[in-house]
Amino acid sequence: MKKVLLLSVGLLALAACVRQSGEPEQSTPLSAHEMRERLIEQNRAVLEAERGDIQAFMDSSGLTFESTGTGMYVWTLHSSHGPAIDTAQRVQLRVHVHGLHGEVFSNGLRQEVAVLRDNDAIWGLQEALIRAHVGDSLICIVPAHLAHGLAGDLADIPPLTPLVYYLRILQ
Repeated sequence: MKKVLLLSVGLLALAACVRQSGEPEQSTPLSAHEMRERLIEQNRAVLEAERGDIQAFMDSSGLTFESTGTGMYVWTLHSSHGPAIDTAQRVQLRVHVHGLHGEVFSNGLRQEVAVLRDNDAIWGLQEALIRAHVGDSLICIVPAHLAHGLAGDLADIPPLTPLVYYLRILQ
């Protein structure tokens, strides 16, 4: 609910910017229904653009990513056939995080994550871990709604940024 509210506020601000940049001001205010429909249309456009960027990245990579069904895609670089990760487990990771267009957000970070119990780990990373095994190396394409969403991370990662995680599960 919080993400939906933040997304709606962000889209209202975006609509205001678009209107200021050349679209003529309407003389009558929009009804609640019209505003809702406009926000839904804008949400769909943002999501469609993100899907297109993700598809272009996958196409250019030449890799066969598998969909998780949530908008995230995973390619297993190396499958260790080690033990499956348990949802109560703490795992050590080596992580490289990039944007779809090559921006580097973290490079070689060692991170410990409590699977499905870590408020500091994004949902996309949690989803990748519950499907993986100790020793696996993965490339995960995480859409914005499973990463840092509308707000970004308030430091380095911009709002609505899909991420590419290069992930090695150490132990």
